[in-house]
Amino acid sequence: MASKFSGERDEKLRTRKGHDMTWSCDKHGEPIKFYCKEHTIPVCHPCATKDHKPCELDDIEDVILERRRILDDKQQEIEEMKKQLKALSSKLNYTVTSASNHFQSINDELKVAFEDKLKSVQDKEKQSICSIDEEVDKEIQIINEKRERRIKSCHEEAEKQQLPIKESQAKFLSETKAISEVVANKIKDLTSKNQRAISNIDNVESKVKQIKQDDKTIVNKAPQVLAFLNDNLNLSVHQDVSNCLERIRSEVQRVKFVEGDVGGEHYGKIDGYIGKWELVKSIHIPSIVNNPWVRGLISDDEICVRDLDKKATYVTNIRTENTKKVIEGDSSMYISSCAPIDSNVVVCGKWRRSCKGGSLDGFITLYDRQWKVVRDISLPRNNLSNQVHVDVDRDGMTLAAQNKQPNIYVINPADGKIVNTITMQGKMAWGKIQALSSGEIVLKTDDNEFTVISRLGEEKAVIHSDEWFVPWCRVDKLTDTLYIAYWDRERTIYAVDQVTRDGTIEARRIVEYEHSDLISENYFKPCLVVPNGYIVTCDGAKLSVYKKRFIV
Repeated sequence: MASKFSGERDEKLRTRKGHDMTWSCDKHGEPIKFYCKEHTIPVCHPCATKDHKPCELDDIEDVILERRRILDDKQQEIEEMKKQLKALSSKLNYTVTSASNHFQSINDELKVAFEDKLKSVQDKEKQSICSIDEEVDKEIQIINEKRERRIKSCHEEAEKQQLPIKESQAKFLSETKAISEVVANKIKDLTSKNQRAISNIDNVESKVKQIKQDDKTIVNKAPQVLAFLNDNLNLSVHQDVSNCLERIRSEVQRVKFVEGDVGGEHYGKIDGYIGKWELVKSIHIPSIVNNPWVRGLISDDEICVRDLDKKATYVTNIRTENTKKVIEGDSSMYISSCAPIDSNVVVCGKWRRSCKGGSLDGFITLYDRQWKVVRDISLPRNNLSNQVHVDVDRDGMTLAAQNKQPNIYVINPADGKIVNTITMQGKMAWGKIQALSSGEIVLKTDDNEFTVISRLGEEKAVIHSDEWFVPWCRVDKLTDTLYIAYWDRERTIYAVDQVTRDGTIEARRIVEYEHSDLISENYFKPCLVVPNGYIVTCDGAKLSVYKKRFIV
């Protein structure tokens, strides 16, 4: 190794001409001229010739210049990252303002929507008062007393009508406030995360500037600082915050106020987002119902339940939690489906043990709210199936489909006459029929398949999944969102998927519920979708009510 110090080696040990090295060796007092790559230390000429003769040496100026270059490059990266993070801060601030403006627009929409309703009630009040004023002109004293009594009654009636409207408005405003608070808290967390990243970058930049001020510090501390810089110059923080921010923007824009008429009643809710469904209430089904099978909703808080064993029909109120029998058990007939036509009448489809002739008589029945028969409706008989399913469309018409046949009948419930027949091409109804607010219809057309058709019978979408076993479809009639309840054979549990009317599965297993050990039947526990925003499931022993919560 000593031979390497002759010739070129001796020339390399000489100080470069014009170099002014103020940094000297602690041992020899000589200027530092070289850098020992083997021992990673700076050395003077005597050190190099005596202690480091076998070692590979670099000119100290080259080492200093190279490390300055590396630090300069890193400083440029730091500057660029600072620009990106500061720009992200501006985006965060913009999102806070944008979300606030969006929720304000929803609140403004709510204000307009409910002001019209309140004004309508107030206008009726004013009209009643004016009418009363005209009647009391003749008999001043007597009529005035009468007038005051009636005005008081009008006020009370107006207050009574306004109360649920105001309560609904307050409820929706409370929901938008809760959603905006979730968004604000999430953005606050992201802002803190971004500020910590900026602080780390500032610290790194400070360290780089500090060591660059002195050659000795550059050589001795640069490796440690570079290692620290690599650990703290974390680009993933910027990407994570950006991705989360974009997701928040997307979810906020999905939030909307929806309203419409279902079953003759007006409903509204804050919806549009996926969210998370949480259990808010469990209702025990009394022991008088041995094996409950949910048949449908007859109002926003009343559920029709059939006892599979005793064949009787019950109604459970999810608000009061009371259950009462409405139809006695009959082994030759049971209700297969039901839907409210308005606040006074319910239409029911039925299964019957047998029928004769060319028509299905008594397979559709209209009941009043005391479950007295209003009228029976007959359908043409097309095959040997003894079951009919029904629903009510947006116009209040009854839709009816017989099992294992392609026709869907549109019936005027006022007189029971068929006003239209829709025929599917190449498919048959397998069960539950559901009307969408768009006018389209959803039917089960195979074991795990649902088909959306137009009012002309045209196929709009085919919805299926291999994961669904014995699936049931329920429709949110305000948003036309489909909820598919099915039995998971591997996990032996029920699950519900959220699906758009074009067949896109938006969310898997938004609700899961087990089968009660008290009940032997596994596959007849579909969920229900309540227009005011709840999902209700039945596990065979209890009804569970779920409410959606906004999350980001």
